[in-house]
Amino acid sequence: MKQLFLTSEINLVAKDIASKIKTKSGKLRTAYIITPIEKGHEQDDLSWHYQNKKSMQEAGFDTFDYTITNKNITDLERDLSSVDVVYVEGGSLVHMLNQACLSGFDKFIKKFTDEGNPYIGTSTGSFIAATDTEAGLALENYFEDGFNPKGIGLVNFLVMPHWGTSDFKENYKTMPEKMYNTRTPMVILNDSQYVWVQDDKFQIIVV
Repeated sequence: MKQLFLTSEINLVAKDIASKIKTKSGKLRTAYIITPIEKGHEQDDLSWHYQNKKSMQEAGFDTFDYTITNKNITDLERDLSSVDVVYVEGGSLVHMLNQACLSGFDKFIKKFTDEGNPYIGTSTGSFIAATDTEAGLALENYFEDGFNPKGIGLVNFLVMPHWGTSDFKENYKTMPEKMYNTRTPMVILNDSQYVWVQDDKFQIIVV
């Protein structure tokens, strides 16, 4: 069974996800993908990132940091095929998607989830699961030339995170036209909600 947990803010929902997640081994050995914080966040206060990691560890996830930057599909299969869970952190959508394409992570994670292994995303980690991420670029603070907004395609909708937070209020004000004209279905989440995908069905969980 495909298991995806697409969150807005993992630190508010990690314990609830841990209570629902199923792994083949019964363990929660988790590859914590830090690639999204490598670009566009060099000068940021990363306290949110450390809080995310702490919340997952407190919920029982046995995490180790991993980047897909400068990796190839052989590296990913060697390093990640035996883990129980893959988690992708928030941060730069543009950098994460570019590296997913360059490394083969897009192909790896589709196979990983098709085999019933759980995937968790926060913010950018949830963005990339869509087939098209263009409407979400209004929340991005880092861009690269020639960026292709095509997502990985784990789901046929786009999660729009952080609704109702002061940090993203101004970004959301700029989005109505792009959101109105997109053909991609969208699910707008506040930070205490997440989307739980089981095969071809999903539900919004409120914690």
